[in-house]
Amino acid sequence: MTWAQLASNWNVNLYALVQRFPHVPEQDLDQARIGPTTLSRVIAKSHDLTEPEAREELEHFLDKQSLARAALDIRSYDTALPAQNSTR
Repeated sequence: MTWAQLASNWNVNLYALVQRFPHVPEQDLDQARIGPTTLSRVIAKSHDLTEPEAREELEHFLDKQSLARAALDIRSYDTALPAQNSTR
């Protein structure tokens, strides 16, 4: 997931951000919506990390979100799933 995708669906992704970075106050997350540098600073401050460490954690979060979305997309095209659910 790119920063643009995260920011464009901020309210949808906010829950996942709170789950991943639980020490960041929600109001700080709303202010950090400005960009990844700002969000990295907020994460660093609230999770006792350096800014580069926080940026790396944010990038990992975005990567995991991308993988999860890709997995859901693949499942929707899986032709084996209906056969597994059919009665014999």
